[in-house]
Amino acid sequence: MLINLALFVVGIALLWLSSEVVTRKITPIAQYFGVNELVVTVLGVSVLSSLPELTISGFAIAAGHSDISVGNVIGSNFVTLTFVTAVCAFIRPIDIHEQIRERESSWMILSASLVMILSMDGLLSRSDGLILILAYVPYIVTVVRKAMLEKDEHREKPEGKIWLHALLAVLAVLGIIVSAKLALDNGERLGLALGIPAVALGVILFAFGTSLPELAISLAATFRKKADVTISEVYASNIFTQLVVLGICALIRPIAISAGILGFAMPFLILAAVVIQIFITSGRILSRREAVILMLMYGIFAVSNFVPLPSLTKIIGW
Repeated sequence: MLINLALFVVGIALLWLSSEVVTRKITPIAQYFGVNELVVTVLGVSVLSSLPELTISGFAIAAGHSDISVGNVIGSNFVTLTFVTAVCAFIRPIDIHEQIRERESSWMILSASLVMILSMDGLLSRSDGLILILAYVPYIVTVVRKAMLEKDEHREKPEGKIWLHALLAVLAVLGIIVSAKLALDNGERLGLALGIPAVALGVILFAFGTSLPELAISLAATFRKKADVTISEVYASNIFTQLVVLGICALIRPIAISAGILGFAMPFLILAAVVIQIFITSGRILSRREAVILMLMYGIFAVSNFVPLPSLTKIIGW
């Protein structure tokens, strides 16, 4: 148990160290290409930080565990969208960039809605998976096109070699993933040794485990007053996991969608995305008061894993 505790502490320490390196390297990479930090976060950091979701969901669907595969994506996305965003806003109210309000927020709602629409027949088929992956293409094209239009050839060039900055950033993201798994595995053993129920461990550690990279990067960005990196990491990661990760899983093997996920988890995720959209369009800043509402939504989602709640799809008449 002492060894598990020590490894858990080491994992958390490495997690924060790696996330600090990532946030420090985003700036020189953005400077080199003459783009803003939002572009680097969307195109690189968010994709790499989503590797835990891709790995766990991919292996789960290959083994025939559909609920684990789709539940991991939906659960992880809900944690990042509500809990992670709320924690960052508690620390420092988040000033939302106009581009994020208009593009990332809209795409988050669109991607979640598309997944739910394709799942209405209770199955994400291989053709559905292809649709999800293809839907990610226009999003990336939009990001790249906007970056090219705003590219500034006269921006200050970073100190040092760009390949070294990029290599350290990639290694740091991989370090986040490895340290997150180290903390998750040993945290799970500690929980079992302390007698924490398996269901509670699943809700707390499984959902949080795959979200630790996003949490670490977002918090590090918040402390460094990089609001664009904080919120864009959450949105871009969720868009990638819903469209690409689920798409790849559906291509590996069609995913059976349970009534619980379709009736409550999916529509509640869309509702959370819409609520945040309302918050950030009514004012540029995501306040601490609004963060309380997001945290309450996360609480309802967590409770739904223990107590069956009414189907949202039936309530709204779908």
